[in-house]
Amino acid sequence: MFVSRLLANPALGPLTPLQREEQIIQFLHVNAAALAPTLSTPGFFPGASWSQSLSLLLAALVEEVDVALMPRLDEILDRMQFGFVALLRPQAAGGERVRSQIREYLRAVLRRMDARRVMTGPLAAISYGFVDRYCDQMWARKGYSHFELTKVQRLRLGRDEVKAMIEATLLLKPIVCSGSSATAGLAEHASGVVQAQYAERVVAAAREALSLAPDELIRSAANASVSFQENRYIEATARIAAILSWRCRSYQPNMRADRGADSPDKSWLSVARRNHRFYGFDVKMIDELYSIAAENGW
Repeated sequence: MFVSRLLANPALGPLTPLQREEQIIQFLHVNAAALAPTLSTPGFFPGASWSQSLSLLLAALVEEVDVALMPRLDEILDRMQFGFVALLRPQAAGGERVRSQIREYLRAVLRRMDARRVMTGPLAAISYGFVDRYCDQMWARKGYSHFELTKVQRLRLGRDEVKAMIEATLLLKPIVCSGSSATAGLAEHASGVVQAQYAERVVAAAREALSLAPDELIRSAANASVSFQENRYIEATARIAAILSWRCRSYQPNMRADRGADSPDKSWLSVARRNHRFYGFDVKMIDELYSIAAENGW
């Protein structure tokens, strides 16, 4: 009942299921001192410590959020086009089999709290249409990002297939949490960036669970958590996914800029440019996205 009342807060209504979950987890941690005495009373968890109460609340929160989260993931997967799989690997399994395997994989990995946190931004980026928004403009401009996708990464795909691959990269970004040492890997950097060697181990481990997915997709998903400063050969799809994931982690669709202030995307990208080394972003890609946001008033 307590968790349901928190989730019913109207302020959380426009957010994705995982954004709501993250907001409530932050609320619980920030207000621990005030909540702990109440939650240890007979009306809640008599005599329980704060850590015990928090564990029970988090379990209930995950259960409640999954009621909305799993159908949302199913909806996204059902509409996604996996034609790019056959174009990357003509001898690979059909798109429907890959879709089914990714669905099963996500249901398993999202039992982990660290994976859910990694998935918050990707789910929002896809739900709010950020891949379409920016990739359509990249294709029209034929600038840096388009060059990196088609000439450097050498994707022989059309615009829609590239967008589908970026969305699949976003969905599989929690791949970095699938190994037994995942928590240690993510803890190496406050931004969630992992070392390139760690990502290589993730790729090797994930090939079994995602045996039908193209190796290019698995690598793109793992490298979406690797710093571009550490590895300049990271796929452009991974670099785009990394930026959109962080942009959308705290994105609020109803936010309006104050009079005279920068638009939300333009403002965020301006800050991201200053902090690009910390988050491992490709600064040239940030610059292009900033120009796109400025031109379109985003």
